[in-house]
Amino acid sequence: MPRFVRLAVPFALAATVAAQNSTKKIRTAPSEVAAGAGSAVPWRESLDAALGEAKKTGKPVFWYVPAVAGSPMDRKTEIDRYMMGGPFSWPSTVELLASGFVPVREVARGKRAKELGLVRGSFIEPGWVVLDGDGVVVAKLDRITTQHPQWFEAPLRRICKQPIERFPCDAALADAWAAYRRGGFAEVEEIVMRCVTAAAGGDRAGDVALEGAWLRSVAAFRLGRRADAQEIWRTMVERTDDAPFVHKAALELEGHGPFVHGFEDYGALPDAVLTKAPVEGSRAPDGTYAESELWQRSAAFLVGMDDGDGVVRDSIYDFGGTDGLPNVHAAITCLVGEALLAASDRQARGEIRLAPAVLERVEAMLQRIRRNAESAHWLALSDRDEIVWARAYAIRFLAAWRTRRAGDAEALRPAMRNGVAALLALQPETGAWFHEYGNPFATATALQALYLARAAGVEVEQERVDRGLRALARNRTGAGAFTYGDTRKGEPRADVEGAAGRMPLCELGLFLFGASDPQRLVASIAAGQRHHGLLAAVRKYDDHADEHGYGGFFFWFDMLGRAEAIANVADREQRVAFAGSLHELVLGLPEFDGCFVDSHELGRCYGTAMALLCLDVLARCRQ
Repeated sequence: MPRFVRLAVPFALAATVAAQNSTKKIRTAPSEVAAGAGSAVPWRESLDAALGEAKKTGKPVFWYVPAVAGSPMDRKTEIDRYMMGGPFSWPSTVELLASGFVPVREVARGKRAKELGLVRGSFIEPGWVVLDGDGVVVAKLDRITTQHPQWFEAPLRRICKQPIERFPCDAALADAWAAYRRGGFAEVEEIVMRCVTAAAGGDRAGDVALEGAWLRSVAAFRLGRRADAQEIWRTMVERTDDAPFVHKAALELEGHGPFVHGFEDYGALPDAVLTKAPVEGSRAPDGTYAESELWQRSAAFLVGMDDGDGVVRDSIYDFGGTDGLPNVHAAITCLVGEALLAASDRQARGEIRLAPAVLERVEAMLQRIRRNAESAHWLALSDRDEIVWARAYAIRFLAAWRTRRAGDAEALRPAMRNGVAALLALQPETGAWFHEYGNPFATATALQALYLARAAGVEVEQERVDRGLRALARNRTGAGAFTYGDTRKGEPRADVEGAAGRMPLCELGLFLFGASDPQRLVASIAAGQRHHGLLAAVRKYDDHADEHGYGGFFFWFDMLGRAEAIANVADREQRVAFAGSLHELVLGLPEFDGCFVDSHELGRCYGTAMALLCLDVLARCRQ
C-alpha cells in the first residue's frame, strides 16, 4: 500500500494557527515513515554491547551522542531528528558506518561519560565519539550545526583509511551532483532525467531514480520552488520500498528535516574543510575563507532559502508560542534583507563578486522583502510575544533601503510612518518595550529603530522616546550593567559579568538620543569584549545555559549590538581598535560552508544575516 504523510506541518502551521496571544508551543511528532529516518544504520542495542563487539572484531565504535545528561538544550528531539534525517539517512554514510564501525546511538550519562568529557558545557550535542575496543577515544566531535555528506564522512574515512573524495551515492548521477555543487540548480532536472533514462533496465535503476528524485527536489527548493520540492517528496513517500531517501523525504515534507531548516546542503567545499581535522564542531578551520568569500557563500545561501514569496521560514523559535512564528519569520527576513542590501552594495563597489544568477536572485528577493516590510499582511497581529522584533526590524530594513537607495526615499516614507506608529502602539505605560516580557534589550532595539526612522525624516513623538529612555535608565546600575528584565520598583540589580553581552546595545539606545555619554558607551563595549568568552562558550545552546543566563540565541544579537555601538565611538583610534578586535572574532566563526549560526532554533539564516551585518558595520568603523 502507498504511504501518505502530513503536509509540511511547521511551515503550514504558522499560517493556520488561530490568531491569539498564546505562549502555547505546538510541536508535532513525525509520521511513522518520517520517524524511520536513520533506521538504516545498524545501531547496536547499547554502548557496552558495541564495545564488546569492537573488542572481538577490531572495528572501532562510532558512538552517536544525541544528548548529554543534564544538558540545557531545549530542542534535543529536533536536533536528533536533523541528524537522523541528515547524515544517518545518507546512503554512503550508512554504508560507511555499517562496514567500518560498530555504530551505537546512546545518551551520554554516568561515570564513563564524565571520564570522556561528555558533560554539560564541555560537549554540546549533537556529536559523536569514536572509541577503540578498550574504550579509548580515537576521535571526538560535537557542536554539529551544519551537515554535508563529504564533511561528515571525511574524518571517519580518515580513520578507516578510505578516500574522502566520494560524494554522490551513485556514480551515475555524478554530473547532476556536479551541477548542484556549482550552483547550477536550474540544470539539475534535465541532467537527472538523462541519467535516470540511461540507467533504466540496469541493476541500479531503482537506486538512481530515487537518488535522482532527491537531487531534483533539493535543487527545486534552492530555486525557491518549495511546492515543487514538496510534490517530489510526496511522490517519493508513496513508494513501497523502505529506503533511507524515502524516510528522509517524509521528514522534510512534514517540516522536521535538516534540509528545509537550512542545516544540510551539498555545495562545493574547499580542500581545507575536508583535509584538516575539525577544530570546533562544524566551524571552518581557521583561515579557510577570505571575507569576500564569506559574503559570496552567505548571499548564495540566503537567496536559496527564500520560499519564493520573500520570506525565510527556517526558524523554529517558539519561546513566545507557536502563534508568534510568523512574526519571528518576518523579523529574520528583514534582517536577511538588510544583509542582502549590504551585499548588493559591496557587489556594486567591486568588493565581492556574486555569480550573475545569485545577483539576479538577490535583487528579486529584496523586492519581495520590501513589499512584505511595507505592509502587515505577513504578521500575526494579535501576537504580543515576538511582534516587537518584526516591527523594529522592518523599520531597520526600510531605513537601510532608503540609505543605500536614496532614490526610493519618498516612496518608503508612508511605510516607515506606519511602522513607527505600530511600534509606538506596542509601548506600554511603563515605557519598556517587551517581547515575551518587558526588558531593556527589547526597549533598546525599539529606540534604535525609532532613531533610524527619525533620521529618515519620519516624525517620532518625543514623549514616547523619553518614556523609553527613562525605562532604559532605571534598569542600569551604577556600574553600567543593565538588568535582564524591566525593574519597576527598587534599585536595578545586575552584575557586569552577566550583563556584558547586552550592555553595548542598551547603552547605545540611550546614547543615540543624548541620554548617555562617550565614556559610558566605551565602557559598555569594553565590558562586552572583556567577557566575550562567556557568550561564546554557550553559542550553540538553544536556551539559557550558564549561571549568568547566557544562551546561544543572544550571541549574534549581542555581537551586532556591540558592532553598532562601536560605530558610534567618536574617537577614531578607539573605534578602529574595537572594530579590529571584533572583526577578527567574526572571521573566526563561519561554519565549514562559509555561513554562520548560533542557536539552531533561531536558524542559519538568522545567524548568517547577523554575521554579515556585523562585517558591514565593522568595515565602516575602520573608515
